[in-house]
Amino acid sequence: MKKLTLLMLLAFLLQIKLVAAERSMLFSYPTPYEYELVDGSYKVLSIVKKENWIKGSKLTFKGELIEVRELKNGDVELWLPLIGQPDVISISNKVNGKRTVTKQLFEPLIPSDWDYFGEGMIHVIVSSHQDIAWMNSPDSCREERVEKIVIPALDLMEESPEFKFEMEQSLNLMEALEDSPENRQRLIDTYKTGNFEWGATFTQPYEGLESGEQLVRQSYLGRRWIKKTLPGMDAHVAYNIDVPGRSIQVPQLFKKSGIDYLFVSRMKEGFYNWYSPDGSSIFTYSPGNYGWYHYHHKVLDEDAITAIHEMHKILKSWNAYYRERNIPPHYGAVISADAGGPKYYKELIEGWNEIAKNAGIKMPEMEHSTALDFLHEVDVPEAKIDSIYGERPNLWLYIHGAAHYQAILAKKEAAVNIPSAEIFNTINCELNNDFSTYPQEELDKAWYNAIYPDHGWGGKNGDITDSLFCVALETGNEIGKKLLDQSLESISEKVELKNTQNIVVFNDLSWSRDGYATINISHLQGTNWFVATSDGKKVPTQLVKSEGKKELVFSLNDMPSIGYKTFTIKKGKRQSAEIEAGSNYCDNQFYKVEFGQGGITRLFDKNLNKEVFNTTAMVGGDLFHMGYEGSGAGEFVTVTAPHYGGMERGHQQESTWSLIESGAIYSKFQCEFEMDTFKVEQNITVFHQKKQIDLEYTIPDWPGVHNRQVRVMFPLNMNKESQISYDVPMGMVHVGQDELTMRPGGSAWGGTYLQKSEEIHPREIQNFMTANGSGFGFTMSTNVVTADWVDPSMNSADYPVINSILLSSHKSCHWQGPWYHQTGSHTFKFSITSHEEGWKNGFHFGVAENHPMHTVLKEEKQKGELPAEKSFVSTNDPLTVITTIKKAEDDSDVVIRVLEAENKDKTVKIELHKSIKSISKTDMIEDNPVKLNQKGKIVELELGKSAVETYKMK
Repeated sequence: MKKLTLLMLLAFLLQIKLVAAERSMLFSYPTPYEYELVDGSYKVLSIVKKENWIKGSKLTFKGELIEVRELKNGDVELWLPLIGQPDVISISNKVNGKRTVTKQLFEPLIPSDWDYFGEGMIHVIVSSHQDIAWMNSPDSCREERVEKIVIPALDLMEESPEFKFEMEQSLNLMEALEDSPENRQRLIDTYKTGNFEWGATFTQPYEGLESGEQLVRQSYLGRRWIKKTLPGMDAHVAYNIDVPGRSIQVPQLFKKSGIDYLFVSRMKEGFYNWYSPDGSSIFTYSPGNYGWYHYHHKVLDEDAITAIHEMHKILKSWNAYYRERNIPPHYGAVISADAGGPKYYKELIEGWNEIAKNAGIKMPEMEHSTALDFLHEVDVPEAKIDSIYGERPNLWLYIHGAAHYQAILAKKEAAVNIPSAEIFNTINCELNNDFSTYPQEELDKAWYNAIYPDHGWGGKNGDITDSLFCVALETGNEIGKKLLDQSLESISEKVELKNTQNIVVFNDLSWSRDGYATINISHLQGTNWFVATSDGKKVPTQLVKSEGKKELVFSLNDMPSIGYKTFTIKKGKRQSAEIEAGSNYCDNQFYKVEFGQGGITRLFDKNLNKEVFNTTAMVGGDLFHMGYEGSGAGEFVTVTAPHYGGMERGHQQESTWSLIESGAIYSKFQCEFEMDTFKVEQNITVFHQKKQIDLEYTIPDWPGVHNRQVRVMFPLNMNKESQISYDVPMGMVHVGQDELTMRPGGSAWGGTYLQKSEEIHPREIQNFMTANGSGFGFTMSTNVVTADWVDPSMNSADYPVINSILLSSHKSCHWQGPWYHQTGSHTFKFSITSHEEGWKNGFHFGVAENHPMHTVLKEEKQKGELPAEKSFVSTNDPLTVITTIKKAEDDSDVVIRVLEAENKDKTVKIELHKSIKSISKTDMIEDNPVKLNQKGKIVELELGKSAVETYKMK
């Protein structure tokens, strides 16, 4: 019995040993890898640790005995196949005199099946992502760009002609030329050889923050500047790879500027034909995130074997995508980092290609490349590229307007003043038959400054950066205002004036409009003055005394498109308005208005017979003060919502209204109230000759308390299905209709961008946001750039609440960046109106309120060739917008740019003040003219829906 038990125990122990022998043998590979080509096959050195090795084992793979060599430490060294498909490796052992064979699956380091990419190419695209200043102050970053990035890249290209590199914007090229002019020819030569590529835009801006013309000037100071300044050079790729946002008309504006490709990131890796509303599209590429091969994958940071091993995994996931779309087997590995310098992968690429050449399999090769090279390879007629359309709202919008209000106020004003200066200086030169006085150099400087700030607000030493950005924007605006004033003064000198004390009033918009203007009459004695038309008809006038000066505010009707009217100041009694107004109410031909704590407690539209506001939870013009813990920009994948810690509402604060001014033009009401840490002066102006109410908020002592946000609210008496619309550069977006429908995808430190675009709020607006439904429309016009339609309260209203973010005092997302305190005094203005339902009924109001009428006082009579009233340029279609009229860049022809704003195909007649000899249609930057068979004072243009077109006239 004992003997039997002992035998059973021995059998059990043997069984354990045999089971143990069935364990997989672990093969490790010492790095750096050692490999060699033996009889046409690559072998790689491997090690089996002594604890995993059974002495006397024999290994066979595909019938070939593998030689092994025991090392002094007991480990075993052997050479295994480097390339091949997984197969069984046999391990033979002698146990108790009996040979046993175990099998395990062995997978070579490099698979032999590269599927769709077997005959492809991997493009190593080395670039340097450049904010103007993020890593440090602008001057410091500029010096580093030129001395440590651009010049070393040029040197490397001379030493190694196969190396390629790219910078993403023309501003960096301008800097390099200014700081190292001796390298001018090298910059041209390296472009011509295809080694050094430059981006086709001036900077990488927040696209939705730019005005339409500012966005066009990105191409003027980008691709056009490169072509004209550096003969033989060009740029066909626009980069804007950091900002998670795209404006809806960018594909059209770039494509019509001769830019073939758009390189973005922070959206799903792949290729897209991105369409604008006019039907034009631009071939767009995203690597997912521009820095992922640098920060995350790092597959090219070690050696060729590691790169091949890891890249095979990546390419395997792309086989179906490329095959289904018939895209040529070219893959881009983007090596980009913030302020990254040239990185040459010589040894890795040579090692990769040597293996590919001798492996005896179909395997992709690798080369240094540029985005242009790569995209040329995949952009072929037979490729079926995914089509996408629409606005991708910017997730980082709190960084600019709300965090840098004063700077962005200057940018918004410059967006109006500089094109107006172009228009009226061009007209003035035409009237003089002399373009030698056209202020081209000053206008160029104005545009440069107005679009100089990019997306890199804040950052390390961001207080310096932000201050310089603000100075640039203010400089651009000041130049624009000065040039505009000079041109209007000069044109006024040519007007026939038969009276004394004349006012010439100019309208810079391309439609006839109503409104009001202001003229200083401090030089006139007394107060009994009014304004009359040039033929003596009285117009409603109001006298305003403020800060020691006297002004007349007067009503304007049917102001000519891009033109002027003349008026005279006369002695006598002013008209009174048929209104009723008290300290807290007003009743005129348009509205019944009642005021209470926080704002407007009732707004009744007499024409529409509608209550405009729903004041059950808040009042019209209510001020909300709440918390905000976001960073304005950064790696988050949704807009950070405000929170309710320390939340305050204007209607909960004690306040008393006073009627402080009243006359034929308007009645002005004022109240003051206090929040926890700041005061608010609220002014509401009800206009009597135009259906308009202005709301102005002055915060004289904003303390810059951290992580706070201030909003103004307009709760609407509409159902929640009402249509929300707003204007964007050169276009309109209707929420839920015009946004990108795909979930963007793409990588960020905060995760993946999975939120649908239609769900993103707030939004960047150009001039206005409008809501339409329940039988009426409501339009809010403002120069505040961040707007919303969703109630941010804890119990959010189920009806539209148009609101705007005034201030946000959060911190830069850069760990060494500043707080955006914005301490001091700020004033914010909003104009509102109600109208017949439909966004088009609010369009002209929304735009016009950011375009003030301009006045020139002419005290004496004068002779002139111009009549008392004139339109220099007009259209027969009020929704065809003339965005600029300017002297051509290369000669004294005149350029006019028009936008079809209604999203309809149409034939439009444009009437000019002078006959033209010929007209040509050009691209957006005034190249490639195509002559149209027209001449005279009236030209007829065929415009596609939402098209932006540029014409050159002789």
